[in-house]
Amino acid sequence: MLENDHDLFRGESRRRLLVLGGLTGLSVAALAGRLFHLQVLKGGTYHDLAENNRISLEPIAAPRGRILDRTGGVLVDNTPEYRLSVIPELSGGLGRLLRRLAPYVDLSEEEILSVIKKSRSQRRFLPLKVKSRLTWEELSRVQVRIHSFPGTEIQTYNLRSYPNGTLASHVLGYLGEVSSSDKNAFPTINFRSGDLVGKAGMERQFEPLLRGGEGVREMEVNALGRQVRELNRTDPRPGMDLRLTIDPELQREAEAALGDRVGAVVAMDPKTGAVLAMASQPSFDPNMFIQGISRKEWNALLTDKRRPLTNKAIQGQYPPGSTFKMVVALAALDDGKLNPSEGIYCNGSLNRQNHRFYCWQHRGHGRMDLKQAISQSCDVYFYKMAERIGIDSIERHAHLLGLGKLTGLGLREEAAGLIPSRAWKRRRFNAGWFPGETLITAIGQGYVLATPLQLANMIATIANGGTLRRPTLVWNDKGGQTEIVEHGQINRHHLSLIREGLEEVVHGARGTGRKARSEFGRVAGKTGTSQVVRGKRAADGKALNASNPLYQDHALFVAFAPVDDPAIAISVIVENGGHGGSTAAPVAKRVIDLYLSRLSGGVKVAGTTNPDPGNTTKRQAPPQEEQEE
Repeated sequence: MLENDHDLFRGESRRRLLVLGGLTGLSVAALAGRLFHLQVLKGGTYHDLAENNRISLEPIAAPRGRILDRTGGVLVDNTPEYRLSVIPELSGGLGRLLRRLAPYVDLSEEEILSVIKKSRSQRRFLPLKVKSRLTWEELSRVQVRIHSFPGTEIQTYNLRSYPNGTLASHVLGYLGEVSSSDKNAFPTINFRSGDLVGKAGMERQFEPLLRGGEGVREMEVNALGRQVRELNRTDPRPGMDLRLTIDPELQREAEAALGDRVGAVVAMDPKTGAVLAMASQPSFDPNMFIQGISRKEWNALLTDKRRPLTNKAIQGQYPPGSTFKMVVALAALDDGKLNPSEGIYCNGSLNRQNHRFYCWQHRGHGRMDLKQAISQSCDVYFYKMAERIGIDSIERHAHLLGLGKLTGLGLREEAAGLIPSRAWKRRRFNAGWFPGETLITAIGQGYVLATPLQLANMIATIANGGTLRRPTLVWNDKGGQTEIVEHGQINRHHLSLIREGLEEVVHGARGTGRKARSEFGRVAGKTGTSQVVRGKRAADGKALNASNPLYQDHALFVAFAPVDDPAIAISVIVENGGHGGSTAAPVAKRVIDLYLSRLSGGVKVAGTTNPDPGNTTKRQAPPQEEQEE
């Protein structure tokens, strides 16, 4: 019995040992197979992964391209900047590391939380900007302790610099920290946290060109993130320099001529379409944004009623006032509805549809031909012309002169202005067009809107004989010469008749733009005064002197010079400036004087000085300043 039990026990133990041995053998075989898979089959892959764990990829920012003026002078440059960055993966706890760094680089708790928030939207092995524009003291304090802060590194970048401060700031634009909308606007650019990107002006328009291509350094690091050696390096591709058509002296003079007044000046070469000056006041200093603008400063810019961030030269849309009368004159001539020597009587007003339409000269101009009507800006004359040709012809000729549509300058901020039509009013108000609206349109009021750039392009087209060009701010091999938009659509003889009237505006005894006369050449121009608040008029149409300056009319002036060979075309608007002849024309004169004096070598041209009116002035009072309704 005992012997049988012993045999049974031995058999059971043998079976258990066999099962255990089989299981052990299977486990060893599986382990061996796994080791063979990891070390032989996948050995190369895991070797690469191990190598990557000790390699840090450090981006090398490309120097941003400079922006130059037409002479090659530097408008925008770069200066070195030191930035503190952290690789979150190597930091051993980003929040803890940042709070240890705080005493050395003056980091607030709000800034620390902001960095932590940004880290969540970026890969942890990439450098994360902590603070820009380190001072020498901050740089020194961190550098001597750099090994105590794992994953921390000092990076050298190029800081954007605007050496001329506010000069041409609206043209140049400014930089700001990249946002999600910027990333969507430039999908081909690999932006990193804290990168700066063009926010406005040429900085924005030519961001890919100016930015260049980022380089990279492959650095071997130890377990603490300390750099051991450089394994490989791809140098960055510097951004390309951008040369503008801006004349720095002319730009400076235009801004100085505007002074503290709100407004804009645009000067162009009528032969090429190159923009020589584009001033908008008030302006701003782009360096504010690079140096770190505070919330208070930013809010002050946004809430300033004078709109310093708005480029009024291309974004400001204003009723063009009497500067628009050239469109009506051209339309009447082209339609065969006007004989330039025909006399049309002005008694100071025109009655139509139970409404009185006033002339700025309330006692009337008497009998006027085309030249006199342009030079003295007779409203009644152009009311009657508008009746003859109608709104459709006015709209067509306005478009031929570049009004009511984008000029093609290229800046995204540009506004299109507005030339009303029957179809537009039907879409906008679901209403028909009334005859009285045609009369108001004829003097540049009502629905008509234009930018200073459009007005400069209009007068440039008239100056060069009818060639509408696409304005440009970018210099090219042809000196900035641009694409022709319209050519041959306007009768050159009719344009010459209008130019005679424009010359009389400045040099005629009763011209409204006499304050634009230059001693260095003859000037042709047109004044304009656009109504701001319709309610600020007396029953007879006269403008009331409102105590609030914001109720004053806008002052406009457009011109070109010299008359016989136009080299400069200019438009000026002074918001709430009162009258074009007394406020805007002197601004244009300063810019024209500078340009023509350079062309003539400072030699004054005979017959351009203001004549001594002698007894004429004593017998007859000078005309009133233009006061457009």
